[in-house]
Amino acid sequence: MYKLVTLEKEEYEKFTKNHIRSHFLHSYAWGEVSKVRGQIPHYLGVKENDKIVATALLLEKKLLLGYTYFYIPRGFVLDYDNEELLKFISEEISKYTKKHKSLYFLIDPDIKLHTIDKDANKIDGEDNYKLVNFLKSIGYKHKKLNYFFEGNQPRFTFRVNTKIDEEEIRKNYSKSVRRWIKTADKFKVEAYTGKKDELNEFIRLMKMTEKRQGFFSHNYDFYPKLYDILEKEDMIYLLLAKVNINDVLEELNKELKEDESRKEKLEGLINHYTELKNNGDIQVVSSYINIEYGNKSWYLYGANDMDFKDCFANYKLFDYQIMLAHNLGKDLLDEFGTVGKPNSKKSGASLHEFKQKFGGEYTEFIGEFMYITNKPIYTIFSILIPIKRKISKFINHTKVKHNKGE
Repeated sequence: MYKLVTLEKEEYEKFTKNHIRSHFLHSYAWGEVSKVRGQIPHYLGVKENDKIVATALLLEKKLLLGYTYFYIPRGFVLDYDNEELLKFISEEISKYTKKHKSLYFLIDPDIKLHTIDKDANKIDGEDNYKLVNFLKSIGYKHKKLNYFFEGNQPRFTFRVNTKIDEEEIRKNYSKSVRRWIKTADKFKVEAYTGKKDELNEFIRLMKMTEKRQGFFSHNYDFYPKLYDILEKEDMIYLLLAKVNINDVLEELNKELKEDESRKEKLEGLINHYTELKNNGDIQVVSSYINIEYGNKSWYLYGANDMDFKDCFANYKLFDYQIMLAHNLGKDLLDEFGTVGKPNSKKSGASLHEFKQKFGGEYTEFIGEFMYITNKPIYTIFSILIPIKRKISKFINHTKVKHNKGE
């Protein structure tokens, strides 16, 4: 007989972290991170004869007039083939969230919709239409499938198999990536794992990246808080790549002596890097935040100084990140987001092109499912929430303009 219960950290983590469907967004620590963002975590589980058979991290978000909604990032941790259990946990969480004046709860399971080719077209292979139809049959509303970054989490990603040996992993990189990594090595780019006191370098690069690309992700005090919470659980890695400009200039001058045909370009680069020395001989030029949990690794955030683009430090660092996952014994590195229409002219195309070059499996998830718990009030809020989002978008746009100094 199943029973929905509240779980303490140790019991929750023991089941969740070791489950085949574990995701860092399921972790106890991510609930603590969510507190920083104004959300209230609830750690629930289902027991059968005192044995845990499912867990769920519920993030409570406050609305007007005391109402709430709940987001369950990447869905439940359970055997999705067990329809009886899936139906039970859905119904019981509906009852649980109603006690907190919820209008609905939302899940977006980390489950593939179907196998796709490089252009996101469905091809023969795995599919989970049966699960989609079952969720709809027990009361879920399948939200419109998005193809960019409109949802709570990316619906498309690339996943690199890190179980195979290093040579095989790198064989899956594109020829250009392998060539650019060699260029980074030629310039003696150093990729390494940093400590918290170097987080200011990541933030500096993130500010540059946001200004360049015209977006704003988090207040900058969020990153130290994220680091502190996840570091306690050995879940976070700060990855950095640095360049010694003297090494770059030495190599460029060597090439200039050997290749007169590239004289104009090489002299331009020499002048460019000589000018960059004004900020110091050694500079951090690329930085990523990587998350580890269970049997997987995730590339969560990344930022780069494009003044050093000819050093290809970001490619060197991405390779370092993949090999870190491999050396830690992880099954895969999830590149955590890309577009679902790779040939579109919308933003995200350059990001997609960068990530696909590392040979990961292009993956499409089943999307978001909403379980409405208070239909009359939900109908009213469904009109008000889009207005609130427009206001938030305007505020974020204003922050970007402020960061640009406009």
